[in-house]
Amino acid sequence: MNISEAIAEIQQPRSRYQLIHFVIGQHDTPEMRFYQLCLELQDMGYKLRTAQLSVRKTEIEIARLLETGDEIDAIEAEEKQVGLEQTQIVMRGAERELAVLTDLFDESQKFTRDEIEHAQPEYWEKRLTRQTNLQIMSGGVQWAQLDSLRQAGLLDQVIAERERQTTNGHQELTP
Repeated sequence: MNISEAIAEIQQPRSRYQLIHFVIGQHDTPEMRFYQLCLELQDMGYKLRTAQLSVRKTEIEIARLLETGDEIDAIEAEEKQVGLEQTQIVMRGAERELAVLTDLFDESQKFTRDEIEHAQPEYWEKRLTRQTNLQIMSGGVQWAQLDSLRQAGLLDQVIAERERQTTNGHQELTP
């Protein structure tokens, strides 16, 4: 394998592991994981489609530049060819990532917008509790986190739970 082949071979913006654990898995409920998966599919599909159109356009531009017979146009065509080759290498990675996202979609439980909306209170309670616990573990809860708990109607519950657990020697919150 030469350098060019190695560069082409490694292309993929995010690994399956990254997508599962850090992109989609960052969310605390299956509804929001599905939502994130759909957003990732939409975004990658759009980027790939616009890249494909760019390739077609660039190929036409290269052909037109070469038809002029002008030396400067030939150099410009060569510059466009270098960019085209780079785009095609990157597209290979995007296609791989899109294939992973498609597999994850096929394997996932599906939710409607209504189901996602209905699950929002549970999602935010889980997310805010997780974030608060992480802040406690790192030395203290920031005011913005407390304000988010207040906005979600969870602060009084968290305070009561914290007081109960502090009395019992625990520090983790479980509203």
